[in-house]
Amino acid sequence: MLLKAPGERWILVAGLGVTTIVSYGVTQYLFGVLVVPIQHDLGWSRAQISGAFSLGLIVWGVLGVPVGRLVDHSGARWPMTAGSLLAAFSLLGLARIHELWQLYLLWSGGLGTAMALTLYPVTFTVVANWFQQRRGAALALLTVIGGLSSPLYVPLAGWLVAHLGWRDALEVLAATVLLIALPLHALLVRQAPAGAGPATGSALGEALRRPPFWLLTASNALSALAYAVLLVHTVPFLIGRGYNPVLAAGVFGLIGVASLPGRFLFNLLSDRVGPQGLLALCTALQGAAVAILLTGNPVLFVLVYGATFGAISPLRASTMADHFGRMAYGSITAVQNLPSGILSGLGPFLAGYLYDRLGGYNLAFELTAGAFLASSVLIYLTPRSDQQERQPESLQDQ
Repeated sequence: MLLKAPGERWILVAGLGVTTIVSYGVTQYLFGVLVVPIQHDLGWSRAQISGAFSLGLIVWGVLGVPVGRLVDHSGARWPMTAGSLLAAFSLLGLARIHELWQLYLLWSGGLGTAMALTLYPVTFTVVANWFQQRRGAALALLTVIGGLSSPLYVPLAGWLVAHLGWRDALEVLAATVLLIALPLHALLVRQAPAGAGPATGSALGEALRRPPFWLLTASNALSALAYAVLLVHTVPFLIGRGYNPVLAAGVFGLIGVASLPGRFLFNLLSDRVGPQGLLALCTALQGAAVAILLTGNPVLFVLVYGATFGAISPLRASTMADHFGRMAYGSITAVQNLPSGILSGLGPFLAGYLYDRLGGYNLAFELTAGAFLASSVLIYLTPRSDQQERQPESLQDQ
């Protein structure tokens, strides 16, 4: 498919939304469901198990820099295809592990590399290059579809683990990558044509000399740390509060359902009022949601956290595009994601360590709420871009 007609760009966005469901499902949302059964089966501590996910996030962050440069220069089709293939074979290998080093090799190395090749930093680069006008609407569509990942994959993984065991569950989930994500990446992803508009904006070196880059990078790193803690430890937290494991996975999966209106509305609104202020607001509300979870109200947590959860990544992508343009977007955001990968890698490990030492998650989640709030303050302190100061552009396709 060549995707030359303006309307066909939206087919690309929808297809990337479907691959996002699968890619995030098997590399991000799955892990929290596996922590308790792997601990019971193989006897490893929470810190040892969550450390594999943490290291995988660091691998993602480190590899994001060369992957971003590759996507800027050669396109995303073959990197994303290779990432799907690697994810599938890593899951098949994980179904057969018996030693801790095997968990680290396949999750941290295999799936960490697959994350760098397939997740939002790459898909956002593709969309940013195809859309100058209506970028917020395109990102809204991408993330509304992709937002189905957690409500589909977390309960699915929980059900599969409960009925088949975690090893067979991994084999079933590997099949979803091979049958859905792999062919869509290979057949649908294309570079933007010349008609998408000139690739203007800052070069990487110029971006690194500007204060907004560093403020937004620090904000992103703190949010990534907090997000990773919740991703790995919310289901174990709820199990510790007495929830059935399948129900705990279902509650966490409902965040994705609750996120769908926010994914759509916040990002459509960003085309009119600019994304940066909305990004600060949503990040602050995430901190408030974690505080609500600690009070013992998971339903209200799902509603508040979910309302903002799905909007964060596309709002951040639009904010970065407004500040730095499209010319080196993949490289700039990849460098930004390097400290995010490191901090998000440390977060789940430290939360697991605190759990092992203290016997509970309260302190870890209090620090998580604080990280979200500090991130919001940094966004608020970032000067607005020239593009956000101008009147909003026409919402019609050019």
